[in-house]
Amino acid sequence: MYCIERQDAEGEWIKEMCFKTEFKAFVNARTKSMATLRTYRIVNPSWNHVVAVVDGRNQR
Repeated sequence: MYCIERQDAEGEWIKEMCFKTEFKAFVNARTKSMATLRTYRIVNPSWNHVVAVVDGRNQR
């Protein structure tokens, strides 16, 4: 299970949704970050491990 989290203005991470695969989570996080220009990350909650961080302001 992989969950995507959004970073709010204060720097806190807010869990949005979870997916069965890392690929689906990454595509969803990247799409949301490009649309909102916010920072998202993909987390594996079983291991409490951050898999990737996507920053919409640095995407082209």
